[in-house]
Amino acid sequence: MKKWGQGIKDITPLQFTWINLQGTVLVLIGALIGLIVTFNKTWWLFIILCGSTFIAFTSLLQTIQKLIILYEFDRAMKGGTQNEQKQESTS
Repeated sequence: MKKWGQGIKDITPLQFTWINLQGTVLVLIGALIGLIVTFNKTWWLFIILCGSTFIAFTSLLQTIQKLIILYEFDRAMKGGTQNEQKQESTS
């Protein structure tokens, strides 16, 4: 358990967001499959899954935006963007 705790402390925000994205995709796939399965059988579960699908989709968009921002930040911290490197090499 101590080793697991140490591993969690060393995770970067980019890694955490990537893991969160994978989990969100799984939840969205499960909700969509649930919508297909319950379409004609139980209407009340279909309504709940519609709401769940909307929430999962907005969470997916949020996580993708966060991942893009963190990726750009990480790339900038490791040496800047390609445009900055081109400007430095030409001057």
